[in-house]
Amino acid sequence: MTKKFLILPLLAASLVCAQGPRGFNRAGASTVPTTPAQAAQNIVNRLTKALTLSTGQQSTILGILTTALTNLQSNATTLQTDRTNLIAAVKANNTGTISSLLTAMSPLQEQQEVIRYNAAAAIYADLNSTQQATVNNVLSLVEGGGFGGPGMGRRGPPPAGGTTTTP
Repeated sequence: MTKKFLILPLLAASLVCAQGPRGFNRAGASTVPTTPAQAAQNIVNRLTKALTLSTGQQSTILGILTTALTNLQSNATTLQTDRTNLIAAVKANNTGTISSLLTAMSPLQEQQEVIRYNAAAAIYADLNSTQQATVNNVLSLVEGGGFGGPGMGRRGPPPAGGTTTTP
């Protein structure tokens, strides 16, 4: 059961944020990956632990992630600058700049999402049926089956008469 709750955060953190751990380890060495290949290897290590990936799967997924993380870097600097400028525009109440920045950022953000989801699809396709079932169980929680989301029971005040029911 614990593995099920680890997989989605691993995939989400790996593919949505596309960033490795931040800070320093106990020995004082930096834990920030310096290259997409290093970040991809960190992700593969976590996925291997959670899903028991074979050597072949590790190699394939490492290639997928290295390519995806490299491609994500291409827009990252521009988006980071735009976000900084967006915050400044919000603080200055500059609605024209807000609108133009968001218009410029939208296609870049779309490209980032396409890269992330294509990588996720390629990784999912490389998993065997048991590994996919584990991932599916976690994804069903996100889609609305758990953690207070849809499907967790009746919402709102109790019905007239004081009786409660769950769907």
